[in-house]
Amino acid sequence: MGVSASGSSLTMKTVRQVSVAVVAVFVVLAYLYGPAVTPGFRDAAATECNEHATGNFRSFRLTWHVGVYPHWSCWDASRPDAAPVDLGWWTNPLA
Repeated sequence: MGVSASGSSLTMKTVRQVSVAVVAVFVVLAYLYGPAVTPGFRDAAATECNEHATGNFRSFRLTWHVGVYPHWSCWDASRPDAAPVDLGWWTNPLA
């Protein structure tokens, strides 16, 4: 029988399982929402979308779609008949 100084019955196995679960949840959330909440990625996507809309910053619409394959979608409001452009998950914030 083990004696605990803190009165807790946590084992290293339990701590390890909880830490793996926390890291897994963080990785999934970073994949799904990371580019949308990171200012560098968001600004890079806005710049790419603005270039797609021929530099008219008032007419582009940029949205982040969450799903199995999360991605940026850019739509030019000055050309409503054109299909939206898929910018993908990654936009280069260093460009």
